[in-house]
Amino acid sequence: MRRALLIVVLFTSVAALAEAQKIMTMNVPDNPGPPFTTQLRKMVVFIELTCTDSGNARLFTGTGFLVAYQHPQLRKDQHFDYLVTNRHVAECWDDQNQPRVVESVRLRVNLKNGSSKLADLSQQGNIHWYFASDDSVDLAVTPITLSPDVEVLAIPLGMFVTKDFFAPNYVGEGAKIILAGFFYQFAGERRLQPLIREGILSMMPDEPLKTTTGKRGTVYLGDVHIFGGNSGSPVFIDIAGLRPNGVIQLDDYRFLGTVSGYYYEDSDFNLEIATTVKGKQRANSGVSMIVPADLLKDLILNDSDLKRMRDSQLPKSRQD
Repeated sequence: MRRALLIVVLFTSVAALAEAQKIMTMNVPDNPGPPFTTQLRKMVVFIELTCTDSGNARLFTGTGFLVAYQHPQLRKDQHFDYLVTNRHVAECWDDQNQPRVVESVRLRVNLKNGSSKLADLSQQGNIHWYFASDDSVDLAVTPITLSPDVEVLAIPLGMFVTKDFFAPNYVGEGAKIILAGFFYQFAGERRLQPLIREGILSMMPDEPLKTTTGKRGTVYLGDVHIFGGNSGSPVFIDIAGLRPNGVIQLDDYRFLGTVSGYYYEDSDFNLEIATTVKGKQRANSGVSMIVPADLLKDLILNDSDLKRMRDSQLPKSRQD
């Protein structure tokens, strides 16, 4: 399974002498991998939907990414892959959060030969997406298998940062976050050209907020500027710094969640929620909404239909 290689420098401490002085040691990898931003750009795909809008066919584009789940009963080189985006992207919602009629769905991916291609996921109607039972969760997933010539890095489920990680590891608001997504001004001609943006995790509310679905639910807020097409972008958090087991000197990124929208200022300077499947001229507040990794993990692992599909493949997978 292809994994994003993370450069981690760990300082470990050993108690020494009666004064409890600590001797610090540093381990540096012999062959450091490519910068994380280079890997992040390879995790992103573009989802193109042709939808009926006011009787006319229009093209809408959002961001997606792949998650790899290595089931305990599979070999170490085997995994189940899932395409992930927002529900409002998958169903091509209008401004009233109502699904449009989807005529076709295509996936634009980069290839290992230096080019890209548009793969038809459905030429007639939408594909089958799976959603959380909680209507406040703006996520959509579907099982997917890409051909070997596709250049994409799937995010391992083990790379997810869940809510039980933060407090024990001294990670929280103020930590650096980074994302990659569709840049509607220049998506790329020969290859996908995802745009990298960074900011900080600005709030982890301990009570429900109104989400992009119009329901109250669990989200994180990030101080990072996003715009049309960034819906469905993967967001990573840097856990570098002073931690219980020592100091993580260099960037160490983990999957934090999925971009779903942002707050904009209206003419009365009130903050309103907007999805980012398409851009509009608005005063962007710079505060983005992120669906936590916990909710995506729960959807992939606990959706009954997805579990049933995995179970049906396990005997065959063990014989491969």
